[in-house]
Amino acid sequence: MPIRSPVPPRRLASILAAALLLAACNPPAPSGAPPSSADAPSPSSPASSPPASTAPAAQVYGAIRRQVEAIRGLQPTADVDPVTIDATQLRTNLTAEFDAANTTANLEFSQDELETLGLLPKGSSLRDLTLDFQSASVAGYYSPDKKQLFVVSRSGGLGPAEEVTYAHEFTHQLTDQHFDLAKLGSDATHQSDRALAQLSLIEGDAVSAQTTWTIENLTPQEMGQLLSASLDPAALAALQRAPAYLRETALFPYQGGLGFITSLLSSGAYAAVDAAYGNPPESTEQILHPEKYAAGEAPTVVKIPKLFDPGLPAGWKARGQDTLGELVLRLWLTQGGVPAVQATAAAAGWGGDRLELYDSPNGRSVLLVTEWDRLTDAAEFAAAARTALVGLGLKGDVVFDEAAPTVYVTFGDDAGEITPRFFR
Repeated sequence: MPIRSPVPPRRLASILAAALLLAACNPPAPSGAPPSSADAPSPSSPASSPPASTAPAAQVYGAIRRQVEAIRGLQPTADVDPVTIDATQLRTNLTAEFDAANTTANLEFSQDELETLGLLPKGSSLRDLTLDFQSASVAGYYSPDKKQLFVVSRSGGLGPAEEVTYAHEFTHQLTDQHFDLAKLGSDATHQSDRALAQLSLIEGDAVSAQTTWTIENLTPQEMGQLLSASLDPAALAALQRAPAYLRETALFPYQGGLGFITSLLSSGAYAAVDAAYGNPPESTEQILHPEKYAAGEAPTVVKIPKLFDPGLPAGWKARGQDTLGELVLRLWLTQGGVPAVQATAAAAGWGGDRLELYDSPNGRSVLLVTEWDRLTDAAEFAAAARTALVGLGLKGDVVFDEAAPTVYVTFGDDAGEITPRFFR
């Protein structure tokens, strides 16, 4: 299924990639259903060696297109011919796409933000970590900017894995042509949570259509071949090597997005999914809790307070702001040693947040301001956040403003200079 870089400030839809990892995590159940079209080819080689289809690629892809069009209820407005590439070309392409989508300043901001929060190891390279992870796991991608579609063939053939990848990426092509995916997230600079939520709409849609196509068109033998391909040792090793932040934010749009799309389908079929592109989710909270999207529960707009009067003193420089959201706050708590069930509960009352990253006299510092639905939610998060700070070995403090459901968290080398300044 598709995977993109989780660098917070980048534009939402530089590429929409497909990876075998999701099939390994959540494979569709074999159904034994025959292909839904007589001209859909059916490979028959042993599962121990995923075969290439004996039919011409154009015939295979043409059948998949017609089947996905019927599933998704959309017709293409222009042809995009899929291009087959190998693993070496994939790395070259991903590197070019990553460097074009991420300015040096934005990448440095993301790296410093995540390191200060304890979500990336100090001294690591976010660029290298992301490219290593993607190069081992991506099975294909669609570029809304360039209107290009690539399928990766590591075996040199066209088998079930490549067919499933194309079903996924062709769904992206359809939704891009009808809803202009490049518009989603166009205002998401330093809005990581919103960008991740909107990516979850796009990817969840493609996973849903791809899963239906897989169940309807692959034989049990081909399902086995697909599962074998998804268990590629290099991809699984890359998954294990990746920092939890990188891994979880990469997989969330497929897994969390599928749950969100399933909720929409249950309430209004694909018409409800189509309508969501005109009213996209605004937070990972809405993806995790689709009922909040349905109720129109938007995030609270949070502003960073003025810390110093009249302005930042010598040695301080504001680098930029971001919003973490429920998903990343939950991940941060678990990384800090808070048990998963407790972390999920502590993040679930999220109303909104905003952080600011500073260059400070002794290094880097962050102020995170969080708003909660109720005072009890704020108190629960504050207690969990104190545990996480200690667990991650971070300098910082947690202050619960009991006059409002607000919790302030400070991180970094000069966190002690920030804490008292919003209580004047």
